[in-house]
Amino acid sequence: MVGWREVTAEFAGTALLLLLVVSATVAGFAPGSPLVDTVPNEDLRRLLTGVLTSTAAAGIIYSPLGRISGGHLNPSVTTAFWVLGKMTSGSALKYAAAQVAGASTGALAALLVWDGAAASVRVGATVPGLGGAATALVAEAVMTFLLLTLILTFVDSPRLMPYTAAAASSLVAVLVFTEAPVSGTSLNPARSIGPALVGGTWTGLWVYLVAPTLGALTAALLHRRLWGTVACAKLMHDQAYPCRFLNCAYTSPEDRIQRPVRTRSAALSPIGFGRWRPGARHHRSRREHRR
Repeated sequence: MVGWREVTAEFAGTALLLLLVVSATVAGFAPGSPLVDTVPNEDLRRLLTGVLTSTAAAGIIYSPLGRISGGHLNPSVTTAFWVLGKMTSGSALKYAAAQVAGASTGALAALLVWDGAAASVRVGATVPGLGGAATALVAEAVMTFLLLTLILTFVDSPRLMPYTAAAASSLVAVLVFTEAPVSGTSLNPARSIGPALVGGTWTGLWVYLVAPTLGALTAALLHRRLWGTVACAKLMHDQAYPCRFLNCAYTSPEDRIQRPVRTRSAALSPIGFGRWRPGARHHRSRREHRR
């Protein structure tokens, strides 16, 4: 089970992510920013902002913080791994609380650092854009589904797992460029809650709580339907950092953390949609890992 070391790393990683996300937004869109004056094309600045923020996320996942905690940085990611049986409900709640607290701390730090410049971009708050809340809801759900499908696919393969963060960050950069005018490209309830709390921008916040969660649930349920579970709940598994998640296929059998023994009636999945079953890809990943 995850302990305070992992929870603290998740808090710190999410706080750092929000500080960098808001800073990139300030650089790209705050009035008086040198980048705004140098690059007048808003589309190009949005692309640069997407690259900066997604690269920052990948860097955190590959850093010791991400290798300790697993680098979720997002309640939607945590939700998917919980559904797939890699986290207990208590661990998932601790991670979600750490992510929201970290996002709020990072947004507050950005406001203290950038002051009026951060306020001019609403401390990086995400609000529905073109098409209103309904369009933003659909866009966020679809984008989160795509992101989680990519993450689960990469994490489940020993060959692809080391590139999970790089692949996910590349996808996010593209999504920021294409979808930011529609929804702000949150994909992450904590990323939207933090700036809302700090900057007081509550417009359409419900969209960013509901849509990413729906997208993550759909991706996790589809993955479970096809493969049963996933190899590990870490986006970057490193043998130098013990894995505290349940039944990690990248950890030697004698060192794996097992879920407590359950009765037949308790053997249902965390959200009650059928019994967990190991899938073909999961077993293949274990065999490849042992080689």
